Amino acid sequence: MSNKQAFFLDRIIFYPIFVTLGIISRTKRPMNRNAFTCDLVTQRFIKNRWDTEVGQAAFREVMDGLKNGTDLRQILEKYVLSHADNQDPYNHPYYPKDAMQEGTFWVLSHNDLRGIEVYNEAFPGSAPFRETFLDYSFFYNCQMFGINLEKSEISMATFENCNLEEVSFAHGGGQGTRFLNCNLQRICYWDAGLVDADLSGSDMTGIYLESARLRNLTINYQTKIDQSLNCHWKAREMPAKEIPDHFKAFRIAFEKAELWQQADRYLFLERRANRQFILNSNLKSHKSFDAFYQWVGDMAWDFSTGYGTKPSKLLVLGFVVSLLYAVIYYCAGNPGKASEFSSSLYFSFTTFATLGYGDLSYTQERWMMRLISTTEAWVGAVMIAAYVAVLGRKVIRH
Repeated sequence: MSNKQAFFLDRIIFYPIFVTLGIISRTKRPMNRNAFTCDLVTQRFIKNRWDTEVGQAAFREVMDGLKNGTDLRQILEKYVLSHADNQDPYNHPYYPKDAMQEGTFWVLSHNDLRGIEVYNEAFPGSAPFRETFLDYSFFYNCQMFGINLEKSEISMATFENCNLEEVSFAHGGGQGTRFLNCNLQRICYWDAGLVDADLSGSDMTGIYLESARLRNLTINYQTKIDQSLNCHWKAREMPAKEIPDHFKAFRIAFEKAELWQQADRYLFLERRANRQFILNSNLKSHKSFDAFYQWVGDMAWDFSTGYGTKPSKLLVLGFVVSLLYAVIYYCAGNPGKASEFSSSLYFSFTTFATLGYGDLSYTQERWMMRLISTTEAWVGAVMIAAYVAVLGRKVIRH
């Protein structure tokens, strides 16, 4: 087969077929970001089942058991559905539609509390919440200090006005969870998911986030987040290289809420942490020109503008640069017949600002000083342009 024939087969015949098949496959298998979302029929059933007569009795048993430290498996054993599609309750069972009858109560597994609604309850730290399914549940004004929610699923759950201080969500979490006006101080979110979550009004200071998956967070003015992350929980220590990504998630959340001042603050923290924990490590391990160039450029951007968030830094830097040039002019001899340091300052500032009054200038014989003053004009033009850009960004955003 010639090259032209191969090209014809690849580009004219096979390529369109492969593209078409790819489009069809994507159409048949749309990406479901939240794999734990139940359909509306199932959502209604798992909530309404707790309002039935049997469900109310089961609810009281569950509440008493949680407060007394009784294993949920013992309580819910008699309520587990006996169904052909539910023979193995620990192998990802699903809610069969033919069993979702009005007025009935059953659970999918021994730890199925999906859809439960709890108001004004206080649970001891020993409450056996571990490895529990709490999807679509609702907790209002509940005291849950120090409870263990490790390996628990809380997708689409809502916690409102709850005290969750020092709660462990390790290896669990979920998507679409709502923490509204909650105390989340010093909670552990190790290897847990916090995706599409609403954190409005909640206090997240001291939160531990090792290997946490933070995506698309919703926050407001009342949300409290640390500017220095807690890197320790019990005997564990969060790798420093994860800090920039967590700051990035918070920065994006503040940008989404259009809280630009806080967003700039976390942009600064994100970029500085990136230099400290990633670029530094990259420079030490590779020792290449590219790594050094990235590190120097990042540090210069931080020093001069605070990563584009602090225009005041450029003002101070411009003043220092003008002052240094004034010292050079004074030591080398001012232009014209001026001899005072004030004349050096005047000439330096007008040169830096590229005003060009022309009342003071070096003669042709002093070509070196002319060159030096020209470099100051270049530096001034660049810094003034940068200042206008950074300041304009802040004014437009704020």
